[in-house]
Amino acid sequence: MQVNLSSKVALVTGSSKGIGRAIALKFAENGADIVVNARNQDPALEVVAQIKGLGRKACFERADIWNYQEIKQMVHNAIQEFGQIDILAASGGGGGPPPQFFHQIDPELYIDCIKSGWLSRLYCVRAVLDHMMQRQTGKIIIITTDAGRIPTQGESLIGGAAAAVVLMTKVLAQEFTRWQIRINTICTTITKDTPGYEYAMANPTTYIFKMFKKAEERMPFGINKPDDIAQLALFLASEDSNQITGQIFSISGGLSFPG
Repeated sequence: MQVNLSSKVALVTGSSKGIGRAIALKFAENGADIVVNARNQDPALEVVAQIKGLGRKACFERADIWNYQEIKQMVHNAIQEFGQIDILAASGGGGGPPPQFFHQIDPELYIDCIKSGWLSRLYCVRAVLDHMMQRQTGKIIIITTDAGRIPTQGESLIGGAAAAVVLMTKVLAQEFTRWQIRINTICTTITKDTPGYEYAMANPTTYIFKMFKKAEERMPFGINKPDDIAQLALFLASEDSNQITGQIFSISGGLSFPG
């Protein structure tokens, strides 16, 4: 798929690897200038170099998307650098508890899951909102998990945070129409070449490893790749999707986890 994102600036969070990286590169291949975000500089600078190699402008902004003040500063810096932000793709922000049965989760970790799966998205949206409201335009794309749509054993907290993102998307879409801002969410399942996948497959004795292996065997169209998500994000960032807002899309390889 090829679209025209020339003259657009995209902020892609968590874009040093995995899905975020694929989205950043896909946007750049289609003409956008990119603000690359991550907590770690070295892999992010590699993405910046790749984008510049495509003939697009790019900069790295370090920020932890669990921290609103850092995100707010990142957005300010990006606007100072490029003059505008047209597209936000909110990805990354991992680090909460892995999939496990609810009774096994330390209650002290509940807040980490909320920060990872929900607040990190809220913070990103709020940080760009005033700028997009002032310009009366914007595309917002949120990446979350399909566990927010389909009850999934072992993902009570993860799914709960994602379900909050799903409902938030629908409500914000209604609020944002007055400023011509579109917001949509992509829900994913198992995706190769991502930090989450590498973590899950590192130890064959864990519940998450067994869950992932079982799901992979059952996916009719095979396991997701980051580029599968990036292709849909590209469409949602383009003018071809101007009639679409408040929608939830599932990229699952033909399998949504049963409850």
